[in-house]
Amino acid sequence: MIERSQGFLEPGERVERVLLAQGGLNPWAQVGFVVVGLIGVRVVAVAAGASGGFGALGGVLGALAGAMIAAAFTTRRVVLSTDRGVVVLEYGQFGGVRPSKAIARLPQGTTIGTLSGTWARTELAGERLWVHKKWHGNVVVPAGPFG
Repeated sequence: MIERSQGFLEPGERVERVLLAQGGLNPWAQVGFVVVGLIGVRVVAVAAGASGGFGALGGVLGALAGAMIAAAFTTRRVVLSTDRGVVVLEYGQFGGVRPSKAIARLPQGTTIGTLSGTWARTELAGERLWVHKKWHGNVVVPAGPFG
């Protein structure tokens, strides 16, 4: 990830910490989209008289459609703490593994805030972001800018 982000950094700038986050929909709402798609299509298929096998397939297709709709309303962000500041990058909407643009360059010492829970809510560069607990450890740095 650091290598893929080099084009958005200043010459000689060194990445010290990496934080993955997402914007847009609350991650728990994304689960709701999948469940509604799963149940909704299955109910409609069964109500229309489809056999049990088609109803199950319809449920799976509905869940996939719900997941795709939720992904369309979700933004992916990578926050890099460097020796010169904090850089917020946008990554592709549907699984792209390369950053597409720099959203913001913030001053060194910018704080993310206190993170707790499975999906912690925070605001950075004017955008509400959700950080999974897997990445909370990258924020709590005794003398770092994420702390």
